[in-house]
Amino acid sequence: MIERQTQLNSYWNFIVNPVSFDSNDLKNLTRFYLPLIGVDSFSTYFQLLDSSETSYQINDLLDLLNISLTGFDDARKKLEATGLLNSYLDDRTLLFKLKKPLSRDDFFSDDLLSSFFFSVVGEERFQIIVDGTKKTFPNFSGIKLNANFYEAFGDLSLKKPKIDQSQFKKTKKSFPNIDADDFDFSIIEDNLKKYGVSETEISKEHNFIVSQHLIYGFSEEQILDLLANSLLIDKKTIEHSLFRQQINKLASKPRQQAEKRDDSDLSGQLSNDERQLVKAAQSLAPYQFLAQLKQVRGGIVTSSEQKNLEHLFDLGLAPDVINILTHQVIIGMESSNLPAPLSQAIADSFLQAKVKNAAEAILSIKSRQKKQNEKHNFKNGPLQKEKKIDYGTAEKVDNQIALDALAKYQHEKKNS
Repeated sequence: MIERQTQLNSYWNFIVNPVSFDSNDLKNLTRFYLPLIGVDSFSTYFQLLDSSETSYQINDLLDLLNISLTGFDDARKKLEATGLLNSYLDDRTLLFKLKKPLSRDDFFSDDLLSSFFFSVVGEERFQIIVDGTKKTFPNFSGIKLNANFYEAFGDLSLKKPKIDQSQFKKTKKSFPNIDADDFDFSIIEDNLKKYGVSETEISKEHNFIVSQHLIYGFSEEQILDLLANSLLIDKKTIEHSLFRQQINKLASKPRQQAEKRDDSDLSGQLSNDERQLVKAAQSLAPYQFLAQLKQVRGGIVTSSEQKNLEHLFDLGLAPDVINILTHQVIIGMESSNLPAPLSQAIADSFLQAKVKNAAEAILSIKSRQKKQNEKHNFKNGPLQKEKKIDYGTAEKVDNQIALDALAKYQHEKKNS
C-alpha cells in the first residue's frame, strides 16, 4: 500500500485493476458514498473505472478530471478511507484496485460509514434513505432556464477534428458464426422453422445456441428441449432468461466424448500429468470440468461462475483453454471459486499470447510463472518454489486428486 507520507508525482504511471460495475452499484455509490466523498472523489472513481483497459500517467488523469495533483491526492485518500479503493506503489508505477460500493444493508451495518453518513446528511435524509421512502412533489410548471453552450463556456475558439465522423454512426455489429465439429446445427434450425421461427431470428441465435453446447456439453436433443420451453410462441423468439432457468436441470448430465485434437507437437514439452490434464480438458465441457473440480472440495458451481464461464467463451477462448484456466484458478491458485476479475486477467494473457488449445495454455502459464520467478529472484534473491504451475509434482497434492476425480468421471461416462 502507499505509505501516508508518500508524495505523488504527476509523471508516475498508473494501471487500474478492473472491477465489474452495474446499475445497482451506480445507485449505491451515488446514494450512499457521494455525500461522504464529494464530487472530486466521485469523478475520480469513474475515471479510474474507465481507465482500466490501458496504462496512463497521473498527468493524463489530472487533465481528464480538470483537477490539481493535490486535489487528486485528496480524492484518492477519501476513496481509500471509505473502502472504494486500494492503492499500491511499485517503483514509479501506481496500481489502483477499485472496489465495488457496499450494498444498502452492508453500508448501514458498518458503524463508521453509517455514523459518518448520518452526520453529513442529517436525521431527516438519513431516515428517508433507511426507510426507502420517497418524497412526493406537486405538479410543477415554470419557465425553462437552461443556459446555452456559449453562455456556460464562453466565446471559445473551437477547432473541428480532422476525422471522418461517419465512422461513429451506429452500425449493427456482426460476428462470425461459431461452429462445433460434434454439433449439428441444421437439426436445431429445421426444428425451429417448424415452430415458425424466421431464418433471421435463427441466424441471430446461432452463436448463443452453439455456445451452450460448447460450455455445458448439451446435445442437439437437449438443446431442443431447452428451446421448446424458452420459445415465445407469439413473438417467435427465444427468451434467454427462460433458457438459463432450465440449464441446471441438464448441465450435470454427462456429454458425449468430444473428438480429441492432436497436440503431439507440444506433448514433448509436457509432463505425464500435464498430458492427462490436457485430455481431461478436451473431453469435458467447461461447466462439467468446473463442477468436478469443485466437487473434490464439496462445492458447487454458482450462478455467478456460470455467467463467468459464458463471458470467457464470449471473449473467444476455446472450451479446453477455459478448462485449463479454471484448473489454474481452482487448483493452482487454491481458490475456492472462479472469480471474474482473476479469470478475466488470465484470459487476457491467453488472448495476448494467442493461446488456441489446452497444451498451449499450460505452456503459457508455466512461461509466465517462470518469468515472474526470474524477476523476483533478480530483485529479492531465490524464491521458494510454488506449486501453482508445477502440475508434475511427485506428491499427490490437490492437483493430483483433481486429476484422479476427472479420470474417474471420464471412466463413469464411458460405462454409462
